[in-house]
Amino acid sequence: MIKDYNKSDLTKLCVELLSKTYLDLGQHNVDGKTKVLMAQSLAFDLKQSFGSLLWIDVEQSFWNGVRNTDEFSVCAKTWYKWLKLWRAIIWNNEGKSNQALDKRLKYRSNKNTGLKSINNSIKKITNKLN
Repeated sequence: MIKDYNKSDLTKLCVELLSKTYLDLGQHNVDGKTKVLMAQSLAFDLKQSFGSLLWIDVEQSFWNGVRNTDEFSVCAKTWYKWLKLWRAIIWNNEGKSNQALDKRLKYRSNKNTGLKSINNSIKKITNKLN
Protein backbone atom coordinates (compact mmCIF):
# COMPACT_ATOMS: atom_id res chain seq x y z
CA MET A 1 0.00 0.00 0.00
CA ILE A 2 1.06 3.57 -0.60
CA LYS A 3 1.16 4.34 3.12
CA ASP A 4 3.90 1.70 3.53
CA TYR A 5 6.33 3.38 1.11
CA ASN A 6 9.03 5.67 2.45
CA LYS A 7 9.07 9.21 1.12
CA SER A 8 12.19 8.80 -1.03
CA ASP A 9 11.08 5.59 -2.77
CA LEU A 10 7.60 6.95 -3.38
CA THR A 11 9.00 10.17 -4.86
CA LYS A 12 11.22 8.16 -7.25
CA LEU A 13 8.22 6.14 -8.40
CA CYS A 14 6.27 9.36 -8.88
CA VAL A 15 9.05 10.86 -11.03
CA GLU A 16 8.88 7.80 -13.30
CA LEU A 17 5.09 7.89 -13.44
CA LEU A 18 4.95 11.60 -14.20
CA SER A 19 7.65 11.26 -16.87
CA LYS A 20 5.60 8.57 -18.59
CA THR A 21 2.44 10.63 -18.18
CA TYR A 22 4.04 13.69 -19.77
CA LEU A 23 5.17 11.55 -22.69
CA ASP A 24 1.74 9.97 -23.06
CA LEU A 25 0.20 13.46 -23.20
CA GLY A 26 2.76 14.60 -25.78
CA GLN A 27 4.52 17.00 -23.41
CA HIS A 28 8.20 16.37 -24.14
CA ASN A 29 9.58 19.73 -22.97
CA VAL A 30 9.09 19.39 -19.19
CA ASP A 31 12.40 19.96 -17.39
CA GLY A 32 13.73 17.63 -14.74
CA LYS A 33 13.38 20.10 -11.87
CA THR A 34 9.69 20.54 -12.60
CA LYS A 35 9.20 16.76 -12.71
CA VAL A 36 10.88 16.35 -9.33
CA LEU A 37 8.81 19.12 -7.75
CA MET A 38 5.62 17.67 -9.18
CA ALA A 39 6.66 14.18 -8.00
CA GLN A 40 7.20 15.46 -4.47
CA SER A 41 3.74 17.01 -4.53
CA LEU A 42 2.19 13.83 -5.92
CA ALA A 43 3.96 11.68 -3.31
CA PHE A 44 2.65 13.93 -0.54
CA ASP A 45 -0.89 13.78 -1.92
CA LEU A 46 -0.73 10.00 -2.24
CA LYS A 47 0.39 9.61 1.38
CA GLN A 48 -2.19 12.12 2.64
CA SER A 49 -5.28 11.04 0.71
CA PHE A 50 -4.70 7.72 -1.05
CA GLY A 51 -2.60 5.68 1.36
CA SER A 52 -4.80 2.58 1.06
CA LEU A 53 -4.24 2.25 -2.70
CA LEU A 54 -1.63 -0.04 -4.16
CA TRP A 55 1.04 1.41 -6.44
CA ILE A 56 -0.43 -0.49 -9.39
CA ASP A 57 -3.76 1.26 -8.67
CA VAL A 58 -2.01 4.63 -8.94
CA GLU A 59 -0.44 3.60 -12.24
CA GLN A 60 -3.79 2.39 -13.55
CA SER A 61 -5.51 5.63 -12.52
CA PHE A 62 -2.96 7.66 -14.49
CA TRP A 63 -3.15 5.28 -17.47
CA ASN A 64 -6.94 5.55 -17.50
CA GLY A 65 -6.89 9.28 -16.85
CA VAL A 66 -4.54 10.06 -19.73
CA ARG A 67 -6.62 8.04 -22.17
CA ASN A 68 -10.01 9.33 -21.02
CA THR A 69 -9.47 13.01 -20.36
CA ASP A 70 -10.00 16.32 -22.05
CA GLU A 71 -7.45 17.93 -19.74
CA PHE A 72 -3.96 17.78 -21.11
CA SER A 73 -2.06 19.34 -18.24
CA VAL A 74 -0.67 17.42 -15.33
CA CYS A 75 -1.32 19.11 -12.01
CA ALA A 76 -2.68 18.27 -8.57
CA LYS A 77 -6.26 18.92 -9.64
CA THR A 78 -5.91 16.51 -12.56
CA TRP A 79 -4.31 13.65 -10.65
CA TYR A 80 -6.75 14.05 -7.76
CA LYS A 81 -9.61 13.63 -10.24
CA TRP A 82 -7.97 10.55 -11.76
CA LEU A 83 -7.15 8.95 -8.39
CA LYS A 84 -10.58 9.64 -6.88
CA LEU A 85 -12.29 8.16 -9.92
CA TRP A 86 -10.12 5.04 -9.77
CA ARG A 87 -10.60 4.65 -6.02
CA ALA A 88 -14.37 4.88 -6.53
CA ILE A 89 -14.19 2.13 -9.16
CA ILE A 90 -12.27 -0.06 -6.71
CA TRP A 91 -14.67 0.64 -3.85
CA ASN A 92 -17.72 0.00 -6.03
CA ASN A 93 -16.34 -3.41 -6.95
CA GLU A 94 -15.31 -4.58 -3.48
CA GLY A 95 -16.78 -7.93 -2.60
CA LYS A 96 -17.78 -8.78 -6.16
CA SER A 97 -16.73 -12.07 -7.68
CA ASN A 98 -14.01 -12.05 -10.34
CA GLN A 99 -16.65 -12.58 -13.02
CA ALA A 100 -18.63 -9.53 -11.88
CA LEU A 101 -15.62 -7.22 -11.47
CA ASP A 102 -15.29 -4.14 -13.63
CA LYS A 103 -13.02 -5.23 -16.47
CA ARG A 104 -10.68 -2.33 -15.74
CA LEU A 105 -9.85 -4.02 -12.40
CA LYS A 106 -8.95 -7.39 -13.88
CA TYR A 107 -5.28 -6.80 -12.96
CA ARG A 108 -6.21 -6.91 -9.26
CA SER A 109 -7.70 -10.40 -9.33
CA ASN A 110 -4.99 -11.75 -11.62
CA LYS A 111 -2.16 -10.76 -9.33
CA ASN A 112 -3.94 -11.62 -6.08
CA THR A 113 -3.53 -8.01 -4.95
CA GLY A 114 -7.18 -7.16 -4.39
CA LEU A 115 -8.21 -5.69 -1.07
CA LYS A 116 -10.34 -8.74 -0.38
CA SER A 117 -7.38 -11.14 -0.71
CA ILE A 118 -5.19 -8.84 1.39
CA ASN A 119 -7.84 -8.71 4.11
CA ASN A 120 -8.15 -12.51 4.02
CA SER A 121 -4.37 -12.85 4.39
CA ILE A 122 -4.37 -10.48 7.35
CA LYS A 123 -7.18 -12.48 9.01
CA LYS A 124 -5.22 -15.73 8.53
CA ILE A 125 -2.11 -14.26 10.11
CA THR A 126 -4.10 -12.76 12.98
CA ASN A 127 -5.82 -16.09 13.65
CA LYS A 128 -2.45 -17.88 13.76
CA LEU A 129 -1.12 -15.36 16.28
CA ASN A 130 -4.14 -15.77 18.55
